Amino acid sequence: MLLTDPVKDFFHKIVHQRVLVMVALDVDALCACKILQSLFRCDNIQYTLVPVSKKSDLVREYEEHKEQNKHIILLNCGANIDLLNTLDPSEDVTFYVIDSHRPIDLVNFYCERQVYLILKHNQQEIDAIPDYDVIYREYDSDEEESEGDDDTEQVSKRRRFDEASLMRKKERREWEERRKEIIFDYEEFSYYGTCASLIVYDLAWRMSKDNNELLWWAIAGVTDQFQNKRIGRDRYVTGVLELQGHMSRLNHANEDEDNSKSIDCMRINFEHDLDLALYRHWSLFESLCHSISTVSAFKVWTNIGMKKLHQFLAEMGIPLTQCKQNYEFMDTKMRDNLQTLVEESALKFGLKNLKFQSFSAQYGFNHKICASDAVYSVNALLENIKLTDTNGMTDKSNFVDALEGLSRISAPKMKEGLELAKLQLQAIRNNVGTFIDVGQVLSYGPFLYTSIKEGSPDYKYFSHPTHLNLFSHYLLQSYVRSLGKSKREKAIHLPLVICAPCDIEEGISIIAGIPPLADDSRKNLFGNAFIHAAERTKSRTSHDYFDSSIITMKNEDRSKFIDALITIMT
Repeated sequence: MLLTDPVKDFFHKIVHQRVLVMVALDVDALCACKILQSLFRCDNIQYTLVPVSKKSDLVREYEEHKEQNKHIILLNCGANIDLLNTLDPSEDVTFYVIDSHRPIDLVNFYCERQVYLILKHNQQEIDAIPDYDVIYREYDSDEEESEGDDDTEQVSKRRRFDEASLMRKKERREWEERRKEIIFDYEEFSYYGTCASLIVYDLAWRMSKDNNELLWWAIAGVTDQFQNKRIGRDRYVTGVLELQGHMSRLNHANEDEDNSKSIDCMRINFEHDLDLALYRHWSLFESLCHSISTVSAFKVWTNIGMKKLHQFLAEMGIPLTQCKQNYEFMDTKMRDNLQTLVEESALKFGLKNLKFQSFSAQYGFNHKICASDAVYSVNALLENIKLTDTNGMTDKSNFVDALEGLSRISAPKMKEGLELAKLQLQAIRNNVGTFIDVGQVLSYGPFLYTSIKEGSPDYKYFSHPTHLNLFSHYLLQSYVRSLGKSKREKAIHLPLVICAPCDIEEGISIIAGIPPLADDSRKNLFGNAFIHAAERTKSRTSHDYFDSSIITMKNEDRSKFIDALITIMT
């Protein structure tokens, strides 16, 4: 059931209750969690916090905590699965779902009690949901009773001549066929709605409990969606404009207060920033070598590409020694003019979208960080392979570290995450070059396909969903740019399926699918396609991730699964 007044129907109802908060392992969910924690502290609400990376985690944690908690908040998990069927809760349990995964499960949407959806939706999203009368229908008791007696010979003879009954059966079959088609069309694509952190921030604002720190977490959540290609540029800009309005209001309020207090408060700035990975915490040269737009445009994995990159730097007029210095040690004049120099040279080299609208945060005159760098850092902490067990499952200590990294922009964990992010980007860049050089990206007709071998360098990085997703987008964009014009025009409309080792001892791989480059809507058709391919081939798959376009499967079944996927999508 969709809540229209979350302040009254959600927050006021949990004020005097103990709450269980289940948090998915992504930056947006963690940001929503931090905002909720702040609101809970204001009203002294007791809560238990548990991370969940998969549906099986959700079931396990619910079973463990259900006796002590009757009010359960789900952050970026639960909207696209039938919660009542999956968790089988008692009637006194209430779920509040704040989740960006789409499409929304229809049982959750039409459930009049127990499951409440807190969304910041647009009308187009609601209009796409089938009407209740189309998917739910009541039958009269006479029809159900007579159908239940079909085994008896006497009833069979009587029904043979019962035209009214036959018509009812025919109408029911036709209705069920239409229902299947409608639900299939509704669930055909998976995509992302408004981020959870922005929804929770909106709740804080409505209760006049928002501040710059809470706004920063909402900014990080929106940036996470865009940076990990969950939403397109147009939707990102829409979110940025909304956040910019809140930023202006809060900064103005802080300026009206005593200056000494304002200096100690977080200040957020809106800016048009360079879309270069971690350049403020790296050297300009390394950042250009590891950013998705420049990696693909220059083809930096080739000698010719590196020469082109050097030409780009020469065009800017920045000596190579300065480019290879850490950003903070660059010549002050060059550093101050860097954005202008990059933008002017980008036009000459045909680089597009090298700048984007973003935000930065700063305490007083000290530490400053931009939102995209914060997202890189927290994602790296969440998927830190040094803190994972042998089967690739994310350790809870990663969750704690990531929350600590978000707690303050100058936190040591934030800096640690930035260094981990550099290692992850280096692994991506190295493997992108290798895959394209050896022709490891193959055209399978309706989609492109590639796989990461167990012996590949840094393969362990890619056993985690977020990092595998980021690598997939780097690889797809670089592969398409490496093709000739005629092949590129076709490849830009093809999605990519990628397979990587997940649990070597058990012989299990993780498989993900991403949309084509040409599709800015970011709608993904692989969720349903994976289900149908697995059913058709009886492959041993696990559809356990909250994102339906990511699954795990037994290595022995991979070949027949991919063959079925080709047939389904052709």
